[in-house]
Amino acid sequence: METKKTTKKIGDFVKIVTIVLAIICVSMISFIGIYVQKQNRMENIMKDYDLAMDLNGGRVISIKPKDETETIIKDAEGNVIDEELTDEEITEKGYTKEEVKKNEGNLTEENFEEAKKIIIKRLDAMGVENYDIKLNKQTGEFTIQIEENKSTDSVVSNLPTVGKFEIVDSETQEVLMNNDDIKDAKVLYGAETEGTGVYLQIDFNKEGKGKLEEISNTYRTVENSTTDENTTEAENTTTEENTTEENTENTTEENATGENAENTTTEGETTEETDEAEKTQKEITMKIDDETIMSTSFETPIHTGMIQLNVGSASTDADLLSSYAERAVTIATVLENGVLPIEYETSGNEFIFSEITTQELQYVVYAIAGVVAVGILYFIIRYRLRGILASFAYIGYIATYLLLIRYANVTLSLEGIFGIILAFAISYVFIERMILHQTDKKQDVTFFLKIIPLCVSAIVFCFIEWVPITSLGMTLFWGIVLMAVYHYVVTRPLISMLGKKE
Repeated sequence: METKKTTKKIGDFVKIVTIVLAIICVSMISFIGIYVQKQNRMENIMKDYDLAMDLNGGRVISIKPKDETETIIKDAEGNVIDEELTDEEITEKGYTKEEVKKNEGNLTEENFEEAKKIIIKRLDAMGVENYDIKLNKQTGEFTIQIEENKSTDSVVSNLPTVGKFEIVDSETQEVLMNNDDIKDAKVLYGAETEGTGVYLQIDFNKEGKGKLEEISNTYRTVENSTTDENTTEAENTTTEENTTEENTENTTEENATGENAENTTTEGETTEETDEAEKTQKEITMKIDDETIMSTSFETPIHTGMIQLNVGSASTDADLLSSYAERAVTIATVLENGVLPIEYETSGNEFIFSEITTQELQYVVYAIAGVVAVGILYFIIRYRLRGILASFAYIGYIATYLLLIRYANVTLSLEGIFGIILAFAISYVFIERMILHQTDKKQDVTFFLKIIPLCVSAIVFCFIEWVPITSLGMTLFWGIVLMAVYHYVVTRPLISMLGKKE
């Protein structure tokens, strides 16, 4: 009997030590980070907190319709001439040149509203959650405020992108496919000999699939080979001319000379025809916003309704692959969310500083840490050994919670920080109740029944599309969910191993 008790105590001691060590490990990762060497320096690879504009500042971008002009040629009846002509040719034919604005005729309120919808789709697709967009319906100018982070520059550079996709005949410039044929665009990765490759896959709709199959049949790679017909003709001609050699000896040399000349001409024609066949190989050109992405022909017909484009080259460098992937994601986002009906240009790009300085934010963190330290000291003084274990459990909860906030993509605002403080306080009260009633699980149920209104409010706040309220709701929601799971899995077993309190 005594042996069983001793074995149980040793087993409980081992479990306690294991849990405590795990908590210390998680706490070090959360509070300090994980550092690896990169280019002769140590870098923390842990994800940083996503701060809202009221804490981290933001970017204010202004985009306006382009004011560029282009030259068009018109005939006497006012019809537009697509030919490329010199000034002399224009004068000779009686044509006239006019300077017109590129956006002339497109500057309508309807197009402005359509452009706004497309920009909002792009912002959402690029993961920009905290933004504000305003439209001047008279001028078509947009003022967009977004949060500042690593991807902000990429977002800014792609907001005015028109997003016009075309596949054209390389020679005639005839448009064969456009955005109307696109169903979806996504980014894929593939293992290659040189490393990992990044690909942009464009999926076409039903109509586009048929067009792609037809194009891939028409613009196929053709292997040119020298035609034998001309060679045969040359041989026949030679035979006929050589026959006259028996009749007149004097004309033999002339015939031979004629034969050589004729053969030479025939061979020259054959070479020219072969070269011409190579030159007339049909190709397509793929363009985005009139910029050539690639020109190619197809080896085999495409029946799948999709094409893949290499973005950059295969590599093992994580930073380089990340830049390729970001570029591919941007293109995919632009392609699948519509074409802007108006050409825009960036007219303003300013960084707006937060009203709360970094030093003031540090003071808030220090104050929270001080309150937590006082609470832990209270646990230790009042509950002794149970208080020490409860303190370890509480620190582990805080560390796990802060990790969850980072990787659950919660945007932290001032209201979000208040939600974190509230979650800390609720968890602290819950742990103390567990110390006092560690064997009574009914007390846990009673506690959660009391905070049901708070739980419902947190869930509702999560769905309100206003960053301060959403941030408060998300921090509270994850705090309560983690509290229910963590304290049941870690805190209760840790405290219960000491046995029932006398």
